[in-house]
Amino acid sequence: VAESMYVFGVGDSTHVYLNDLWGYALDTRAWTHVLNTTESAPFPRSDPSLVPLGNRLVVFGGDLANSLDSALHCFDLQRRRWHDRTAAVGGDHPGARSGQAAIPCGGGFLIFGGYGSGGTLFNDICLLRVRP
Repeated sequence: VAESMYVFGVGDSTHVYLNDLWGYALDTRAWTHVLNTTESAPFPRSDPSLVPLGNRLVVFGGDLANSLDSALHCFDLQRRRWHDRTAAVGGDHPGARSGQAAIPCGGGFLIFGGYGSGGTLFNDICLLRVRP
């Protein structure tokens, strides 16, 4: 994970959202479409958080075009599989949101801000821990 940057989910002005996962290798400056081996990829979305935690990438929230999401999904970089980990979250579980900032912190990750339904702007901080 340290030598790569990852991007998940894309939306455009026509609300066509994708659930693609892309990796960018910093040393070769090349993009790679990361394929998964299961059917359990998160729904297409825009503006989720994507945070590296060990050998996993954690996706939280996002705009699903007709609603906002509060689910948490992990992508195992070694096994190339998605897992819904919403039920395995410890700490403060924030409500559905999109456009939030997120950073790794103490074995989990911090979520800051974002917007909720109706355009409500959040100014909160939540620490989420994902149990194995």
